[in-house]
Amino acid sequence: MSNSGTPSPMQRFGGYFVMGVSTDVGWPSKDLQVRFRGHTITLRPETTERAPSLVVRIGSEFDLLAARRLLQEFMSVLAWVRGGALVETTSACTSGAPLFIGKGIGRFIDDAPIEHLPEPTDPRGKLGLALYREASSANLLPYQFLGYFKIINILYGPGPDQVAWINRTVGKLNDKQAVERRDQLVAQNLDVGAYLYKSGRCAVAHAFDQNSVVNPDEPEDIQLLSADLPLIKTLAEYAVENELGVKSYRTILREHLYELEGFRALFGDATVGDLKARKSVAIERLSIPTRLSLRLQDQPPFSSFERLCASVKAAHQGIVQLHLQRDDGLFEANVLLSFPDERLVFDALRHAVVRDDGTATAARVMLDFVKFERAWIANGVNELWDAEKGQRLGQSAPVVLVNCRPDWRAIDKNVAALEAEIERRTRNTQQDGSAGEQSDKV
Repeated sequence: MSNSGTPSPMQRFGGYFVMGVSTDVGWPSKDLQVRFRGHTITLRPETTERAPSLVVRIGSEFDLLAARRLLQEFMSVLAWVRGGALVETTSACTSGAPLFIGKGIGRFIDDAPIEHLPEPTDPRGKLGLALYREASSANLLPYQFLGYFKIINILYGPGPDQVAWINRTVGKLNDKQAVERRDQLVAQNLDVGAYLYKSGRCAVAHAFDQNSVVNPDEPEDIQLLSADLPLIKTLAEYAVENELGVKSYRTILREHLYELEGFRALFGDATVGDLKARKSVAIERLSIPTRLSLRLQDQPPFSSFERLCASVKAAHQGIVQLHLQRDDGLFEANVLLSFPDERLVFDALRHAVVRDDGTATAARVMLDFVKFERAWIANGVNELWDAEKGQRLGQSAPVVLVNCRPDWRAIDKNVAALEAEIERRTRNTQQDGSAGEQSDKV
């Protein structure tokens, strides 16, 4: 497993590194692949006999040590964005198929995509996430408290400096439990920073003063520390995000910069700045791929809406209107890129047209669109992909219909009717072709 000496067969020819985990965060019910730091990590589900686990390939350019570091950093990021415990239980490597790890603890299922992960490059930011995972994964409350306090220690060494930072920061918190506890301490005329440092941090870390040490067997000590935990945890989260520069998942969702991320990269900072300021922007400045695919997240691609001819139709007040169309003209749609509020907007009920020329192809397009609409209504997430490079350029927020109750039975009947229509038109086309051949022979 060392980088020195003769490389093992696995390092020479490649294999897998498997890490079993213990976690209380949502975990997928089926294999889920995530790209992180240029590698593909597979999250494997828990079963009645197998523990949840992480798998990554290893080889001559990516050895066991690097794989372990990658998975540890990935767990720290995932614990940060999902807000729960995530620790390694055991690990193994194999040159064949990745093996499975023994059973772990139970948890709720979460099949939501794992994306928009922060990838800090600053060592202090990475350390902050590692310590956050350590604290949230500790199974004893005193060590959770101490773990969160260690994050503040990244910023300041001496105790008085830590106390001063806490007192400067507690007024900026907005977590309900943290604010309630802060206000309780203030009402008692306590110096919040000094209280947390002495009665929390020092009382957990040191035992020489038996009158102030946190005794794990003393219910009152644990109850008091439990009341303080939301406050120190929120302070640690504030430090990670605002001092160490790692955005929280709440901030990522609130800013939703990911909706137009790929288009921002295509247009460039100057053009995007003008669009956000609602300035006039010439269409010539808005270069996009000539072929885009319209998709829905977590749905297989609809063949009728792949490789659509794409162009910029207009740009006004920071909103770029894209026009998408099939080469045969049987489908066209308009998608809006609203840069002032960082939104991708596509309404399948209003912004698309499907045409019927009587062919089986047209019926297939109509069928695909009905299926698209069905999934879109059910909180679908629109996606635009660069058809040539296979890269997602933008995605919308989940669709939430208001004052609308879909008639699922009617939709399903429409699907069945279109499937029958495709068969009928295909059969008629084949019969017409056969008749034409016979006529030629005559």
